[in-house]
Amino acid sequence: MRPAFSLTRKTKSCVFRQCCSRLPMAPQPRPLFWFLMQKSMSTQALQTKEDHTWDRPFHPRTMNKDVDLDSLLTFLSQHTLTQKEIFKSLRTALYNTIQYDADKAWLIYNTMISYHVDKHLKSNHYGYLLGILKYGNHVDNMLTLLDHIRSYGLLNGYHVSQVLFAMSRTGRAKEAYELIKNTTQWATHHPDLWPTANHYHSLAIALKNAPERDPVLIEQVTQLMLESMQTRKIQLDNTTLSTMITMLAHSRQQTLYFLKAMNQSHHHNYNVYIYTSLMAGFARKGDVASAQQLFDEMRKHKVKPSQVTFAALIEAYSRAGDFDKAQQLLGVYRKRYRKSTHVIYTSILVNAIRHGNLNVAEKMEKLVRTSGNMDSMLQTALLWLSTKRDVDKARKEFEVLYQQGRVNPIMVHHLITAYGHKRDKAQVIKSYEYLGPLGTESRRSKHVLAHALFQCRDVPAALNVLIAMRSQSVPDDITLAMVIQGLVMNKEANLAWRLFKTLQHDGIEPSIRAYTSMIKGLGHYVSFKKKRPLSLDPHTLASAGILSPSNIDPARTTTEALDLFRRMTGFEQPHVYTYTTLISCFAKQNLPRAISIFDHMCTQQVMPTVETYTALLQGCAIFRNSQMALTVFNHMCSRKIEPNAVTWRYLMKSLLRSGVDKQQIDQIGDMARKSLK
Repeated sequence: MRPAFSLTRKTKSCVFRQCCSRLPMAPQPRPLFWFLMQKSMSTQALQTKEDHTWDRPFHPRTMNKDVDLDSLLTFLSQHTLTQKEIFKSLRTALYNTIQYDADKAWLIYNTMISYHVDKHLKSNHYGYLLGILKYGNHVDNMLTLLDHIRSYGLLNGYHVSQVLFAMSRTGRAKEAYELIKNTTQWATHHPDLWPTANHYHSLAIALKNAPERDPVLIEQVTQLMLESMQTRKIQLDNTTLSTMITMLAHSRQQTLYFLKAMNQSHHHNYNVYIYTSLMAGFARKGDVASAQQLFDEMRKHKVKPSQVTFAALIEAYSRAGDFDKAQQLLGVYRKRYRKSTHVIYTSILVNAIRHGNLNVAEKMEKLVRTSGNMDSMLQTALLWLSTKRDVDKARKEFEVLYQQGRVNPIMVHHLITAYGHKRDKAQVIKSYEYLGPLGTESRRSKHVLAHALFQCRDVPAALNVLIAMRSQSVPDDITLAMVIQGLVMNKEANLAWRLFKTLQHDGIEPSIRAYTSMIKGLGHYVSFKKKRPLSLDPHTLASAGILSPSNIDPARTTTEALDLFRRMTGFEQPHVYTYTTLISCFAKQNLPRAISIFDHMCTQQVMPTVETYTALLQGCAIFRNSQMALTVFNHMCSRKIEPNAVTWRYLMKSLLRSGVDKQQIDQIGDMARKSLK
């Protein structure tokens, strides 16, 4: 019996035949991302080459931050591994075990070199290594590493930026300038090496942190940045711009060039940081007019001044001696910000002491002590004020602070200086001994000690301090200028002249202070001759560096002074004190020459002081020239400079010696009495 329904091998009467021929079957869809599936159809796992050394110590996959680096280096020296294995272990140590320790990072790199596996390092490895070294004292090593990277052809801008950052931290501005200059040359063949705004920022910070301000280097850096802004259209960061403007404040022409380039590259008004930096620079120069002009321009462009802006403007007025305006600005500041700042109080207080205006200083002292909140610098300024009133009471205040551990070396310097003015040598030595427990016997401390001993009229003791400094290192120009000033102060013009000539013979160009002191010594040489010369051991003089045997020629004192001035102007811009000293030198012997120097001073936009006019009036009194004396006095009044008692005395003396009418002399005498009340 056949079944009701059966499938045969060759069936021709399929029920679904017509449907299948009419609707063909669609292809089966593939899984999503099928093209990423590379798995074999086999059910067995792929055979991989297993690393049979996982069980060895210091395998890269088992190392972590707790691995001892010394043990790793010992293991590498005692076992035979392939170069690839050594490199991987050291690379892992570099990334995981050093915890940003620059010394360990450099040790690992040197180990790579010793095993000849440094060739496996890539650009990112070098970048990581430099990123660690920049936080240590490894600038020289980083430069060596930079040469290695360049030899392998892997150098890029990131590597250079890391080295520049390290230089900025340590203030190595000269090396930073040379590196950017070299990088600019390399970039002609490797465009990736062109310096960026970040590189120039590090250069500016290195210039700021440099131990000494080098005008030549500042000018070179400025020129380099100007070229980048003008030729390559680099837009420097605002912090970079403000830092450079602060550095350029001593040179108005360079500042103008830099600001012009800023306008061309940025096309916008200056922000508050740039305005503040400019004002701070003009404040250090005592240029109140320029600082105030910038402040007015800020308000014109609706740039809101910050607290630091007010502090810079107050510093400008305080440094110039305009304490009424400074206190007025302080009132505006307190009304706006509802608080006071130590920086502003310290600025007004310190400048008032410098100008000898103790009334303003004491007024600020009351404000500070009322607030009862002061920092170390403000406390130092208050102690300085105390030394001006009574140095013995100031020493008692210092002892109280000393017991509380709130003293600093500057406080000790003020005590030494005050006792030097008092010519109390015993207290000078005793005050200097405070620096021993503080552990702060610096070069500056020895300067202060030597100067105080010069003021105590103990030249041999002061020279012994210089000999001690020479035994430690070569004295700098500040030290030598201080010694020349001290010798002139003690009327030892010949010794000062011999030291000055020794410096020139040794190829050391004296500083502007040394030139000024020497010009003063030449100007007073006639009066110095009355003093009996000091008898010193030739060995002591040789140890102090006074080797030149030549003395001053009495017949050529003014000629030598003028020659020194002309030589100095070849590399330095004389300041007001230098001009005043030279004018004082000539006013006693050649009044027309002194007047011509004064005219040159005014044409160079160096503002004369009351001491400058007093020196000219002294010359007018010596040569009995009342007409010139009145001309000088009227010029001083037109500059709104207040005459002091010495100025009035020489003016009256010049009129009396010239035979001026007694009624006119009485009128000027009444003016003097009213002025000095």
